[in-house]
Amino acid sequence: MLRLIFLFLIAFLVGADEFLLGPILTPIGADLSVPPERIALFITAYSLPLAFMAPILGGISDRYGRLAVLVPATLVFGLASFATSLVPSFEIGIATRILTGAASGGMLGIAMAMAGDLGERGAAKAIAFVTSGLTFGIILSPGIGSISAEFWSWRFAFGAIGGLALIVMLIGLPSLRAARRPNSQPNMDIAEAAGPLFVPGALGSLIAMAAGLGGAIGCFALVGERLRSLYDWDTATVGMIYAAFGILTLAGNFAMPVALARIGSGRALMRIALVFVLAAIVVTYVFDALGPVPILLALAIWAVLGGLGAPGLQTHIAQLSPSRRGALMALAGSTMNLGVAGASALVAGVYPASPAWVAAVGAGLIAIAIVALRPPHHDETEAASSG
Repeated sequence: MLRLIFLFLIAFLVGADEFLLGPILTPIGADLSVPPERIALFITAYSLPLAFMAPILGGISDRYGRLAVLVPATLVFGLASFATSLVPSFEIGIATRILTGAASGGMLGIAMAMAGDLGERGAAKAIAFVTSGLTFGIILSPGIGSISAEFWSWRFAFGAIGGLALIVMLIGLPSLRAARRPNSQPNMDIAEAAGPLFVPGALGSLIAMAAGLGGAIGCFALVGERLRSLYDWDTATVGMIYAAFGILTLAGNFAMPVALARIGSGRALMRIALVFVLAAIVVTYVFDALGPVPILLALAIWAVLGGLGAPGLQTHIAQLSPSRRGALMALAGSTMNLGVAGASALVAGVYPASPAWVAAVGAGLIAIAIVALRPPHHDETEAASSG
């Protein structure tokens, strides 16, 4: 259990850091003497190195061991986050965010892979628990940033995340060395660790991470604006709805192992979840005459089913290739981040024309994911097993 708590904290750190900036762009811009929209480049400076480095570091962990990557990555993450709290200029802030993003590439995917290393019986619960750490970080980070900026400084938030990362690295991760699982140690079979990455089912799952999960998150980014335009709700009310969405997503994370046991496959669970999420997106963005209750019910379904489907798909990916689990889990995180970035830009471009276009984009992306997760044909499975 101690192992899972520290992996939970690793995921929490990544989730908190990634979504911390949203409410504090303006105070950071004022402090560094640049427009708030330029501070949004802090997000890009973090996301792109993460997406690039994650599959590389995941592959290294398959060959040389999970902790050989996770420990130094967490150290660099902590130091870089703490450095961000001290930056005197925008340009240096960009540099520290690039370093933080690169280090994050060796954290979340590796933590997920370590959860998957617990074996087929324990992996589902472990991955769900680690995913809940990511969700918890996403829920809390806007509040952490807002409170820090309001009562102290935006710098306090980055310093706190950096400090927590260093505590986890110094106290938590070394304690895991005494209780290593076999897959956490260096892979002695180098040929096996350098085997094919795109095993049967991998490409479809990665497409689903980008188009399905990334598309759904991208569409969700505009929910606040949609609610304001429909009902003229203030920021506090919208913030409460976002918080409730996060709590329901967390509930979905914890319920995933039970749902997986009933359905029998993380791939099938994600397909089912995507169907309901697609319907919720259509209800949210197409029907202007609906009252708040059906919209909020659709958002609740979106949250719970998304919370079930995402760790379900990650559990499926973790079981595709034990020898390349680190690379696959990291690549899954990268494709999801790229999918979020692409979908967010796409829906932001079409929303001014009509909210219904957001539903059209979301439906198209999710349909691609559902098709990508179709069951393998009998002859494909036979060929894979014979090869």
